[in-house]
Amino acid sequence: MEIRVRQEKGMASLEVEGELDFSNVELLQREIQRLPEEVVEVDLQGLQFIDSSGVGMLLSQARIFYKQGRTLRIVRIPSHIQEDLEVIGFFRVLEVLETKPNA
Repeated sequence: MEIRVRQEKGMASLEVEGELDFSNVELLQREIQRLPEEVVEVDLQGLQFIDSSGVGMLLSQARIFYKQGRTLRIVRIPSHIQEDLEVIGFFRVLEVLETKPNA
């Protein structure tokens, strides 16, 4: 897996390429956690495979960001991965986290 980090005013983007699985999930988690920006995007356009440990880590990080008043966005998901994420309810969890408590 390769990760490229771009940081701009108040926002960071991580471009992830290759495979995200149990063997390297901690690497991406550390990269996400070390970023101080209020908004962090994880760009999955170059991702070829993700296993349950990768999915779980992304949801966990989204929850942590939500509790911190920050935003973790998962963007440009390849269609073959998006279909799998829809089946397991990944986006329903993210929608709940995007809902404002008093909205």
